[in-house]
Amino acid sequence: MCRRLRAQGVPSPRGKDFWDRTTVWGILQNRAYVGQARFGKTRVGPQRARLRPQRGKPAQPRRASAVYDTPAEEQIAIAVPALVDEALFAAAAEQLTENRKRRRESQRGSRYLLQGLLICGKCGYAYYGKPLSRSACKGKPRDYAYYRCVGSDAYRFGGQRICGNKQCRTDVLDRAVWQDVCALLADPERVQHEYEQRLGGSRRKGTRPTEQLDRLIAGVRRGITRLIDAYQEGHVEREEFEPRIRTAKERLAKLEAEAKANSERDTEQQNLRAALDQLQLFATRIRDGLQDADWNTRREIMRSLIKQVEVGEEDIRVVYKVSPLPFDRAPNGGFSQDCWRSDHATLR
Repeated sequence: MCRRLRAQGVPSPRGKDFWDRTTVWGILQNRAYVGQARFGKTRVGPQRARLRPQRGKPAQPRRASAVYDTPAEEQIAIAVPALVDEALFAAAAEQLTENRKRRRESQRGSRYLLQGLLICGKCGYAYYGKPLSRSACKGKPRDYAYYRCVGSDAYRFGGQRICGNKQCRTDVLDRAVWQDVCALLADPERVQHEYEQRLGGSRRKGTRPTEQLDRLIAGVRRGITRLIDAYQEGHVEREEFEPRIRTAKERLAKLEAEAKANSERDTEQQNLRAALDQLQLFATRIRDGLQDADWNTRREIMRSLIKQVEVGEEDIRVVYKVSPLPFDRAPNGGFSQDCWRSDHATLR
């Protein structure tokens, strides 16, 4: 159907010359075409849990909400002009039901070890697992698939791919990332060493201590108070008072912003140090059984410790998140992160 619409030059509902399968499916499911529009089909609810932020969106969105479908009894029916006959719409629905019955049972759930953690370091889109076709297997059994960048699929972007990053074999990439995770858990001092280096680097940037900032802020505030008193008593003219008070307030705002940044940095360092202590305890507890861990255990450990895995053209970059307690699903648990570059060469 998509090919026919493109060949006939029919624009999509958004005016584009490319049709997607989901657009056609949505039209076949929309009863507004038979004169029965619905109001209130969706509602806004709490944000769904995500392993990593979506492409081009911040990790902490301004509006932490998501859209949910509402049941039919909560929707309001609205009569609109019908564009399609009821019998034709019912025939399409019947064909969709038949297709669903004849379709092979799809495998739900997680099929790949790094599912949901891989992103392309070139275009930012996710990597997904793609099994080998019969022609690609060449009659031989294959126990692996390929991780492929979404941006390299031309059919998703109007017939033109936007990324040329290579695909990776699932068994090779899974083994490389798991070895990096095992190396981290075998030597938790890696994170401690990196933390000390970053802490020392931030101290070398010339940031002023909190006590010094408090003294400067107090002095500027006293100066503003004396300047206002002098103006009220008539010792300072208005032409002289306004630029001086403006300069003093600007300096006070800068000092307060610097003091706030110092406070946030100190809090983050305390949380990170606590998380590092928890990581060491966690690594000590599971270190002996890492090599014999089954598929589900490996996946849970990776999802608890890894924030994302960036697949570049020549290397792989593993970004870790150090939570206060791995496998702890408490809603109030914050997290910090640390980054490491893998020692492996290009994974093909």
